[in-house]
Amino acid sequence: MKNATEVLVIGGGIAGLAAVRRLSGAGVHVTLLEARDRLGGRIWTHQTPDYPVELGAEFVHGRPKEVFDLVAESPAPVIPVEGNFRRKIRGSWADAGRIMSKVNHLFEAMPRNEPDQSFLHYVDRNADDDDVRELALRYVSGFHAADPSLVSVHSLIRDTRAEDAISGDHQSRFSQGYEGLLHAISDRIDPSRCDMQLKAVVTEVRWRSGEVVARTTDAEFHATRAVVTVPLGVLKSKSIVFSPELKEKQNAISLLEMGPAVRVTLCFHSRFWEQEPELADLGFLFTDDPQFPTWWTSNPLPYPILTGWAAGRRAMSLRGLNPDEIILEATAALSRILGVGSGELASQMTASFSHDWQGDPFSRGAYSYAAVGGLDAAQALAAPVADTLYFAGEATNSDGYNATVHGAIATGYRAAEEVLHSAGVKQRRRMA
Repeated sequence: MKNATEVLVIGGGIAGLAAVRRLSGAGVHVTLLEARDRLGGRIWTHQTPDYPVELGAEFVHGRPKEVFDLVAESPAPVIPVEGNFRRKIRGSWADAGRIMSKVNHLFEAMPRNEPDQSFLHYVDRNADDDDVRELALRYVSGFHAADPSLVSVHSLIRDTRAEDAISGDHQSRFSQGYEGLLHAISDRIDPSRCDMQLKAVVTEVRWRSGEVVARTTDAEFHATRAVVTVPLGVLKSKSIVFSPELKEKQNAISLLEMGPAVRVTLCFHSRFWEQEPELADLGFLFTDDPQFPTWWTSNPLPYPILTGWAAGRRAMSLRGLNPDEIILEATAALSRILGVGSGELASQMTASFSHDWQGDPFSRGAYSYAAVGGLDAAQALAAPVADTLYFAGEATNSDGYNATVHGAIATGYRAAEEVLHSAGVKQRRRMA
């Protein structure tokens, strides 16, 4: 049969690549179907002549085994993030340490033994300081890309515990770009056992027990099993039709949300902001700007770039803008924050990059979070169907590592092991 293989992997992000590596390493023949013209999904590094610019994932949170095992076998150096945290609220520099201590206490006091509730409901009942309330809500909207009125407190407690288990308050970055992690996986996939199809936009998955047919715009691909790794936003959009419908997945999908996010990187001739005492050795800058409130540097790398981040409702307000318009909005925000004229900023800029993840048809958001009552939804989404369909991707991680690269890798390995167990395949090689 033409285009027939043992296992289809739908989606070439980091979870899909992890699944392919584990399956092909066990001697299974795999066809990978990726809608984009590149691998990596929400990992996307643009290499300028002078330095890498991340358009997707940038930070390694803590010391996750899934990432550092790969780093140990590849030339992809990881360095700790450095620099000062600064806040600018209502036009004035503020003490980040004092108020963050109060915010941290608010998070630590989230109730584990009460019925689940939204973070907004919890904060409205427990924050007795308006500044602490607003900063806590901004943190959840920014870091988690979540709507505070929807996100589950029980899920935030679980995620915090998971972060603590891997020292999640310590962050690192890849000095030569996150794509180094992609190469650590993809370069070790046996090409004799994997057919990678780029620009293969899957529109329909027809299945029955022991048989899967994935249809793209110009071809059909057949297998006995399939691992579906597309982002939650794609599943929620129903841009891939499953026939028969996956009714057992609908409740889980409805209890998970995809957080919107837009990121912009502005490149300059020099790190001019370091001339200001408040911005010397800057790492992260948190503000109350209505458009792009969060910015960070490449510290300790010497690259003269500033990255702006808009998530949650702020990202939603940018919906529909083209990249040039988004960059103009970001430049205007940075001008307001730094008190530097837009014209002066523009004269110092050498390049600019942006990506709207909510507007990306193959992502439809940055990463997932659980809504109230959805603590077990990721586990339900991950459950195999009829020993034929398997599911991976960060939204299927039920260990508290959703929304992370290492969480996605873990799900790719997990789905591959489920396939191997179902098929009775014993690995012929031990894989990382």
